[in-house]
Amino acid sequence: MNLDSASSASSGPPPNPRSSRGAIAAQQVDFSLKSVVVLRIYILNPFPVLPPPCLKIASPCCCKVSVTTGITNRFHFFRACETCRSRKQKCDEQRPKCGLCQRMKLECNWREVQPTKKDKTLVEILDRLRSLETKVDRLPTSRGTSASGFGPPQPSPASQPSFNPDVDPSSYSSSLRPSPSGIKSNQSYRHFSASHKILTWPIIQQALLQALPSNVGDLKTLEQDGTAFLVQIQRETPNLSLEEVLQDRPFVGMQTQATRSAGGTRTTFPLLTKDAMVNLATAYFDTFNFIYPFMDRQNFISDTLTKVHTEGFDGDTESVIALLVFALGELAIEGSRGKPIEVHMGRSSGVRGGSFTRPPGIALFNEARKRLGFVLTECELENIQIYALTGPSIDWNSPRGDLIKRAYWHCFLVEWTLYLELDVPLTGISALQDRVGIPSFNTPFCEADHRGNQSSHFEAHYASQIALRRLCANMHNNIYESTASADTPGTSNNGDFGGPSATSLNQLASQLSQWRSMLPRDLQWAEDDPASFPSPQPAGGYNQSLDPTLSPQRSRAGVPLFTVDLDSEPVHYPYVYDIQVALLRTRFYYAKYMVHRPFVYKALHFPEQMTQEDAQGVAECLRSCLKWPLLLSPTSRRKRLVPWLFGWSQNFLGILLIIHMTQINPMLRDIRAQLCGPRFEAEINESVDLMLDWIRDLKSSDAIARWCYRILQPLYNLKP
Repeated sequence: MNLDSASSASSGPPPNPRSSRGAIAAQQVDFSLKSVVVLRIYILNPFPVLPPPCLKIASPCCCKVSVTTGITNRFHFFRACETCRSRKQKCDEQRPKCGLCQRMKLECNWREVQPTKKDKTLVEILDRLRSLETKVDRLPTSRGTSASGFGPPQPSPASQPSFNPDVDPSSYSSSLRPSPSGIKSNQSYRHFSASHKILTWPIIQQALLQALPSNVGDLKTLEQDGTAFLVQIQRETPNLSLEEVLQDRPFVGMQTQATRSAGGTRTTFPLLTKDAMVNLATAYFDTFNFIYPFMDRQNFISDTLTKVHTEGFDGDTESVIALLVFALGELAIEGSRGKPIEVHMGRSSGVRGGSFTRPPGIALFNEARKRLGFVLTECELENIQIYALTGPSIDWNSPRGDLIKRAYWHCFLVEWTLYLELDVPLTGISALQDRVGIPSFNTPFCEADHRGNQSSHFEAHYASQIALRRLCANMHNNIYESTASADTPGTSNNGDFGGPSATSLNQLASQLSQWRSMLPRDLQWAEDDPASFPSPQPAGGYNQSLDPTLSPQRSRAGVPLFTVDLDSEPVHYPYVYDIQVALLRTRFYYAKYMVHRPFVYKALHFPEQMTQEDAQGVAECLRSCLKWPLLLSPTSRRKRLVPWLFGWSQNFLGILLIIHMTQINPMLRDIRAQLCGPRFEAEINESVDLMLDWIRDLKSSDAIARWCYRILQPLYNLKP
């Protein structure tokens, strides 16, 4: 699931006033946030000493090895110093002097590695994408004055239909009968990105209470407790079973001196043969690590896997990492091709492998959980002091530095996803963006990663996803600041909308369009055709291939990458290519929906203040919700491989509530009929069915989805 630091008054919104409730939610995501906090300290510290064990990322070995065959294919040496290069021996790459030069008291010189053509192209792409962020920062935040009625402040393009100006605006002011709960419908706009906040909109609350009066308790609790309410709901999901474990036996064999010195009893698992380990590791690196590439495949295969195979497992870092990788590898295999956990009216579930309470890989995960307590570092004061005294310096240009960059940006994406979806307070790690920099991917890959990147362009997907998330963070802050000047947020003394101006929102939407047009040609697609294979787009698109040495893809004209057919067996693309594409495109459409969503609030609560430009914004918000690739096959048929399922369920809930309002609210109904166009009417019902199917498919295994389904039941006449 994409932020600037909330601790910086100049770059983000102020801390959540309900910090205690946010702390409750933070406990639920403690595992993710610990890595964020520790990494922040790790990056900030200037002392050049050895890294802490919990962040150990060993340097990859110097050659590329095929994972499937184990045969060395070609050699690519890392940045060895001149002394080690002349002696033809491996350099440990310590700066300013490597270990050999220190022992021999020699001068340690380094040769600068020139970037390849591909690296220069990637840097150029990222520079273009980052340039959008400065444009967002310069956008005006004042709301301005909106003209009453529906006369457009600026002429509308000839290609766009106009909203009917002859309707009396006052006729829209009472779209629902008065609510018995006394909800005021003229509260000024307050910007929140978390999807569940839409349930606090007064008109939405009125509609929900009229459809199902028993919702009043949940709505009041949600409004009071916010994120903590969702955390409490999520606790209804049964815990993973601890009973599933692997059969083990004591390790018998030779051990290295370091392993013997560490002590402890090492064990082996008969089911984890060398071939099984390689297959599970390959499955992980061909799927999850292409979505979040912060692990080094070659280092894992050559060092970590070799160690646990030859010396068994213990409570050390390598054992825990290996077991987690194997567990996720099994999840990737079964989650893609395993048996669906249920069948609903002839349609197989998109959740594959295992069962509701025993997902694939649970036994391996439990073995890792047994050992986590000996490896994880607590975030207590004393631990922070230790890191402050012993943290390492980082050579960002080294292979190890590039891996740390990827780990940082993974934590960045995790933190902003939690903030945007759950309103969890920020840790401040996003303030380190400029210090860390974007990963260059200029370290040599093993052959399997090289093939994967040629086929799926995961480097470009990952870098573009980072740029989009940063852009969304800046846009969120821009909208927040445009509404934060109200004297009493959330109330209205003079009947003012109080939200951002149409001009500023349209400028933000323009930045999103520029981001899409600047994508590498292998990632581009037509905006009104989200299901198509990537294809270069005219009119300002960035038409240079990410890697000029790659052969062009064969033409797939007329063949969709995604389909609405959820009943047929899904196509299995290697390297989770469909999931990479679906996540990037869906996040773009979601960002576009979020930018235009304030127009919907204005239409619902201040219809008499609507302008032609506002009405066009509502229509654009509605059109951005059509057929998100994440909802289509094959991606939705492999839900176990999709990150942040709970967040997407909430997003779909919010969209479905707005779509429902277009049927019962006069203002939204007229805008839909006059401005949304024929494509919207042709595809909206199918899009609604896809969202409802997503939530229904997950309600048996996820408490958040079950809660969303319960809210939607009376509105869409769903079966229990």
